[in-house]
Amino acid sequence: MYSRAEALALLREGFERGMFSAQERDGWPQNVWAVTKASEPLEAQLEGQGAYHGYPMAEADPFRDKVLERWERP
Repeated sequence: MYSRAEALALLREGFERGMFSAQERDGWPQNVWAVTKASEPLEAQLEGQGAYHGYPMAEADPFRDKVLERWERP
């Protein structure tokens, strides 16, 4: 579990790194991805008007490796 401040920092970093989906709803990306300092990939889904709910990505999710790979790029 992450504090609200930690979650917000991860969400912001995901946005800053361009780690968000092209699919939008009301001008907000449907998904945003980030990776913790412990190398845990997270996905946040839009709940409405800029409010997101984040959670760890399942190990079986094939997109997990793409998130980790992209996060490591400068």
